[in-house]
Amino acid sequence: MGMHTSHARLQQEPLSHQPNHERTRHVTLVWIDAREAVIVSWSDGAADLKHLGSDVPARHRSTGHLRHRPEVRHGGGRVSQNALERHRQEHLARFIEQVARRLPDDKDVIILGPGHVRDRLARQLIWSDIHHRVSRTVSVEPAGRLSERQLIARLRTLQGETPTRQKVEG
Repeated sequence: MGMHTSHARLQQEPLSHQPNHERTRHVTLVWIDAREAVIVSWSDGAADLKHLGSDVPARHRSTGHLRHRPEVRHGGGRVSQNALERHRQEHLARFIEQVARRLPDDKDVIILGPGHVRDRLARQLIWSDIHHRVSRTVSVEPAGRLSERQLIARLRTLQGETPTRQKVEG
Protein backbone atom coordinates (compact mmCIF):
# COMPACT_ATOMS: atom_id res chain seq x y z
CA MET A 1 0.00 0.00 0.00
CA GLY A 2 1.60 3.29 -1.10
CA MET A 3 1.78 6.42 0.95
CA HIS A 4 -0.33 9.35 -0.24
CA THR A 5 1.29 12.77 0.05
CA SER A 6 -0.31 16.16 -0.31
CA HIS A 7 0.83 19.52 -1.46
CA ALA A 8 -1.77 21.12 0.78
CA ARG A 9 -0.22 22.58 3.90
CA LEU A 10 -1.81 23.65 7.14
CA GLN A 11 -0.08 26.60 8.73
CA GLN A 12 -0.84 27.43 12.33
CA GLU A 13 1.06 30.70 12.40
CA PRO A 14 -0.20 33.87 10.70
CA LEU A 15 0.98 34.56 7.17
CA SER A 16 3.14 37.56 6.50
CA HIS A 17 1.17 40.67 5.72
CA GLN A 18 3.83 41.80 3.24
CA PRO A 19 2.79 41.55 -0.41
CA ASN A 20 4.47 38.66 -2.20
CA HIS A 21 5.05 39.72 -5.78
CA GLU A 22 6.16 36.20 -6.80
CA ARG A 23 2.79 34.76 -5.77
CA THR A 24 0.58 34.13 -8.77
CA ARG A 25 -2.30 32.79 -6.72
CA HIS A 26 -4.62 34.97 -4.75
CA VAL A 27 -6.03 34.46 -1.29
CA THR A 28 -9.54 33.79 -0.08
CA LEU A 29 -10.23 34.86 3.49
CA VAL A 30 -12.85 33.02 5.56
CA TRP A 31 -14.18 34.04 8.96
CA ILE A 32 -16.21 31.21 10.48
CA ASP A 33 -17.94 30.07 13.63
CA ALA A 34 -20.86 27.69 14.19
CA ARG A 35 -23.44 30.39 13.37
CA GLU A 36 -22.08 31.86 10.14
CA ALA A 37 -19.24 32.16 7.67
CA VAL A 38 -18.06 35.19 5.73
CA ILE A 39 -16.02 34.48 2.60
CA VAL A 40 -14.00 37.36 1.20
CA SER A 41 -12.14 37.17 -2.09
CA TRP A 42 -10.55 39.70 -4.41
CA SER A 43 -11.92 39.99 -7.92
CA ASP A 44 -11.28 42.67 -10.55
CA GLY A 45 -9.84 45.12 -8.03
CA ALA A 46 -12.74 44.83 -5.58
CA ALA A 47 -13.65 42.67 -2.61
CA ASP A 48 -16.41 40.10 -3.05
CA LEU A 49 -18.21 39.12 0.18
CA LYS A 50 -20.47 36.14 0.70
CA HIS A 51 -22.36 35.48 3.93
CA LEU A 52 -23.46 31.95 4.74
CA GLY A 53 -25.72 31.35 7.72
CA SER A 54 -25.87 27.98 9.42
CA ASP A 55 -28.68 25.96 10.89
CA VAL A 56 -26.43 24.48 13.56
CA PRO A 57 -28.40 24.32 16.81
CA ALA A 58 -26.93 26.16 19.79
CA ARG A 59 -25.21 24.09 22.43
CA HIS A 60 -27.51 23.07 25.25
CA ARG A 61 -26.14 24.13 28.58
CA SER A 62 -26.71 22.18 31.75
CA THR A 63 -29.22 23.83 34.05
CA GLY A 64 -27.55 22.47 37.16
CA HIS A 65 -28.67 19.84 39.62
CA LEU A 66 -32.33 18.93 39.63
CA ARG A 67 -33.96 17.15 42.54
CA HIS A 68 -36.17 14.23 41.65
CA ARG A 69 -38.78 12.51 43.72
CA PRO A 70 -37.62 8.93 44.47
CA GLU A 71 -40.92 7.35 43.37
CA VAL A 72 -40.77 8.97 39.89
CA ARG A 73 -38.91 7.03 37.21
CA HIS A 74 -36.14 9.01 35.46
CA GLY A 75 -35.66 9.51 31.72
CA GLY A 76 -39.27 10.36 30.96
CA GLY A 77 -39.21 11.01 27.22
CA ARG A 78 -36.52 13.68 26.96
CA VAL A 79 -33.92 13.54 24.21
CA SER A 80 -30.53 12.68 25.72
CA GLN A 81 -27.67 15.17 25.70
CA ASN A 82 -25.68 12.73 23.54
CA ALA A 83 -28.42 12.68 20.90
CA LEU A 84 -28.61 16.49 20.92
CA GLU A 85 -24.85 16.77 20.51
CA ARG A 86 -24.85 14.20 17.66
CA HIS A 87 -27.58 16.20 15.96
CA ARG A 88 -25.55 19.41 16.40
CA GLN A 89 -22.39 17.76 15.03
CA GLU A 90 -24.28 16.50 11.95
CA HIS A 91 -25.53 20.02 11.22
CA LEU A 92 -22.04 21.44 11.79
CA ALA A 93 -20.48 18.92 9.39
CA ARG A 94 -23.02 19.86 6.68
CA PHE A 95 -22.34 23.58 7.25
CA ILE A 96 -18.56 23.10 6.98
CA GLU A 97 -19.05 21.10 3.77
CA GLN A 98 -21.26 23.88 2.38
CA VAL A 99 -18.59 26.50 3.13
CA ALA A 100 -15.81 24.31 1.68
CA ARG A 101 -17.74 23.91 -1.60
CA ARG A 102 -17.89 27.72 -1.96
CA LEU A 103 -14.10 28.15 -1.82
CA PRO A 104 -12.19 28.22 -5.12
CA ASP A 105 -9.51 25.56 -5.63
CA ASP A 106 -7.10 27.96 -7.30
CA LYS A 107 -6.66 30.31 -4.31
CA ASP A 108 -4.86 29.87 -1.02
CA VAL A 109 -7.18 30.02 1.98
CA ILE A 110 -6.79 31.77 5.32
CA ILE A 111 -9.40 30.69 7.87
CA LEU A 112 -10.12 32.96 10.83
CA GLY A 113 -12.45 32.34 13.73
CA PRO A 114 -12.87 32.09 17.48
CA GLY A 115 -13.23 28.35 18.05
CA HIS A 116 -12.70 24.83 16.77
CA VAL A 117 -14.89 25.30 13.67
CA ARG A 118 -12.02 26.99 11.80
CA ASP A 119 -9.84 23.92 12.42
CA ARG A 120 -12.57 21.56 11.22
CA LEU A 121 -12.92 23.59 8.01
CA ALA A 122 -9.14 23.47 7.50
CA ARG A 123 -9.11 19.68 7.94
CA GLN A 124 -12.02 19.36 5.50
CA LEU A 125 -10.18 21.46 2.88
CA ILE A 126 -6.91 19.57 3.30
CA TRP A 127 -8.68 16.20 3.03
CA SER A 128 -10.51 17.39 -0.08
CA ASP A 129 -7.28 18.77 -1.59
CA ILE A 130 -5.53 15.44 -1.07
CA HIS A 131 -8.46 13.55 -2.56
CA HIS A 132 -8.74 15.86 -5.60
CA ARG A 133 -4.99 16.51 -5.94
CA VAL A 134 -5.33 20.27 -5.41
CA SER A 135 -2.27 22.21 -4.32
CA ARG A 136 -2.96 25.25 -2.17
CA THR A 137 -1.96 26.59 1.21
CA VAL A 138 -4.56 26.42 3.97
CA SER A 139 -3.79 28.58 7.03
CA VAL A 140 -5.71 29.04 10.25
CA GLU A 141 -5.56 31.91 12.73
CA PRO A 142 -7.58 32.54 15.87
CA ALA A 143 -9.65 35.71 15.62
CA GLY A 144 -12.66 37.22 17.32
CA ARG A 145 -15.58 38.66 15.40
CA LEU A 146 -14.36 40.90 12.55
CA SER A 147 -16.45 43.45 10.69
CA GLU A 148 -16.78 43.39 6.90
CA ARG A 149 -14.48 46.43 6.71
CA GLN A 150 -11.83 44.70 8.83
CA LEU A 151 -11.98 41.57 6.67
CA ILE A 152 -11.73 43.58 3.46
CA ALA A 153 -8.80 45.63 4.83
CA ARG A 154 -7.02 42.42 5.85
CA LEU A 155 -7.56 40.85 2.43
CA ARG A 156 -6.50 44.05 0.67
CA THR A 157 -3.22 44.01 2.61
CA LEU A 158 -2.62 40.32 1.86
CA GLN A 159 -3.23 40.94 -1.84
CA GLY A 160 -0.75 43.85 -1.85
CA GLU A 161 -3.44 46.37 -2.76
CA THR A 162 -3.15 49.91 -1.48
CA PRO A 163 -5.79 50.80 1.09
CA THR A 164 -8.52 53.16 0.07
CA ARG A 165 -8.34 56.53 1.79
CA GLN A 166 -11.25 58.80 2.40
CA LYS A 167 -10.77 62.53 2.35
CA VAL A 168 -11.69 64.13 5.65
CA GLU A 169 -13.33 67.50 5.37
CA GLY A 170 -12.30 69.87 8.09
